[in-house]
Amino acid sequence: MRRSSLTLSPSNIITFVLPSELTSKMIQNAKHRFKTTWIAALIMSYCLSSYSNPSIEEGLLAPDFTIELLDGTFFRLSDLKGKKAVYLIFWNTWCNYCHKKIPKIQYAHERLGKQLQIIAINTSLKDSLEETIQFKHNYAIDYPLAFDHGKAITDLYGVWGTPTEFIIDINGVIRHRDRLPDELSNNVKLWNQLNTEETLIRELCEKKQKC
Repeated sequence: MRRSSLTLSPSNIITFVLPSELTSKMIQNAKHRFKTTWIAALIMSYCLSSYSNPSIEEGLLAPDFTIELLDGTFFRLSDLKGKKAVYLIFWNTWCNYCHKKIPKIQYAHERLGKQLQIIAINTSLKDSLEETIQFKHNYAIDYPLAFDHGKAITDLYGVWGTPTEFIIDINGVIRHRDRLPDELSNNVKLWNQLNTEETLIRELCEKKQKC
């Protein structure tokens, strides 16, 4: 019995060509699925990060911490309680928006330093101590900088993006988490108003933090 054979040649190969409208629709659907997946992942990341420390919000006592500054001295938040307000910034060397804030922070440090203690903490995320030191020299920064080894303080404050800013008043209470006033000088006096213990406890009770 003879076996028949089929020889493939350009003349007997069937080629399928999708209509341009169908191809365009397939591409749009793929883009939509990618965008939806990306947004879902972003929302999930935000939610998980936000709940790392849900107690960090305006009107509550700021968690105490101690960190070594780049100049070798140590900063302890509670040392400023009853003395002056604190402007706390979390940042990174690769954060472009952090770069843009430097002139404002530098100006506040020079003009308001006696009334407002500034400290800028590098979160250490995708950063290094060497890069932080070089960054300080490149921008001629003279306000206190620190590097958060292991992200301990970054996580303590529930920080998931940079820059993240806090104003902590003279009583140790968080008055702003981001959304700072454009003119810090107009608010420093308010942030440095000492409350009596009774007033402070009443405010914290309203937030159910301490009664």
